[in-house]
Amino acid sequence: MILSGTADVLGFCGAVMVLSGFAYQTLRNAAPSRLSNGVNLIGASLLALSLIVNYNLPALLLEIAWAGIAFFGLVRTVVIRR
Repeated sequence: MILSGTADVLGFCGAVMVLSGFAYQTLRNAAPSRLSNGVNLIGASLLALSLIVNYNLPALLLEIAWAGIAFFGLVRTVVIRR
């Protein structure tokens, strides 16, 4: 029960982070930044951890894909700025 509750809290935090990163990028009408990609990566990772405990395969695959895309975007912004 404690593990499931902790997973729920991580999932909610992850959802807030993903939505915040997306809103930040969209409302600024800007290209993806390190901040938005980093927040999306952390948020999607937290959601994926939550979904491992409270198993939901389609949602888990979605979050893994979201985290992968955010990771690629984060690496790309770091390489481009060098």
